[in-house]
Amino acid sequence: MATNSFPLVRGRTMRVTKTDGCCAPAYGPDNMIVTDGFVSVALTANINTPDEIVITNANGKTCVRDAGCPEFQGYGVEITFCEVSPCLFSIVTGQPTVLDVNGDVVGFRMNSSVSVCDSGFALEVWMGVPGVACTGDQGGFGYLLLPCLQGGVIGDFTIENAAITFTVTGANTKAGNGWGTGPYEVVDDGTGTAAYLPNPLDPDDHLYVSFTTIPPPEETDGCVELEAPPLVPATTAVAGTPGHWQPSGSTPPADAAAATLAAITAQPVTAWTVNQYVQGTTSGTAGQMHWNGTAWVAGAATGTAVMEAAATSGGAGKAPRSTE
Repeated sequence: MATNSFPLVRGRTMRVTKTDGCCAPAYGPDNMIVTDGFVSVALTANINTPDEIVITNANGKTCVRDAGCPEFQGYGVEITFCEVSPCLFSIVTGQPTVLDVNGDVVGFRMNSSVSVCDSGFALEVWMGVPGVACTGDQGGFGYLLLPCLQGGVIGDFTIENAAITFTVTGANTKAGNGWGTGPYEVVDDGTGTAAYLPNPLDPDDHLYVSFTTIPPPEETDGCVELEAPPLVPATTAVAGTPGHWQPSGSTPPADAAAATLAAITAQPVTAWTVNQYVQGTTSGTAGQMHWNGTAWVAGAATGTAVMEAAATSGGAGKAPRSTE
């Protein structure tokens, strides 16, 4: 399996998407904005450092030492903006906007009765990739995704004889995102066509970073409607560690049993090799499955094809359909 390395410089574009109570994209009007009006995005890792256990013997020498294992708990995020975008601030803080007599958004408020825990957002940032050979008309980009953020507030700012910047602080990533493959086409499907993420995010993913040849979206005029992508069921599973589903952005089956009922085609049609699998919509190992050469089997491949009587029909590379 090839590994591509790439440098990252400068922030190019940002997209902020409102999320629902399950940290999934919230489809509807004014729930998405694309802007380049930001100065910086700072991530600080939240790490739970355990107490070190040290016991010395009667001679003063260490006889027991256990440093413990640091526990990653997410990122704290601080975003500094160089322009005022009231609807964006409303998405990231949950605070109300200010409307003029025509109903247009012209400002924002900070109200102490608003709970920052009742709203959430996802953040995407595109970065430059210097010194990498172009693979398309637009070159390459670094893509960063924080799929589940909560708790943003407008922090300290100073009005003086200088540019005024506003900073959103206090936001933290959370586990349990429902981003899936996302509502946007941000990666290349292998043919130069923009596509959704090849695999749904794990619910415990706090950060996703990748190289892409798909350019960032155009800046929007304020907040715009977030439209739900069409629901297309997956038809093919391609082996990998993990593998991915086709067509790109399609909805996978829940697990091996659902893949059998849907007659998902396997690539390759021969038994998958050690540790290869695809992830269904069921989270964790319960949603993992592989093709053993004749049937869909739960979990990652172990290298030994398990022949099952139920898989004696259905055609090469396809799971048999239920006859009930």
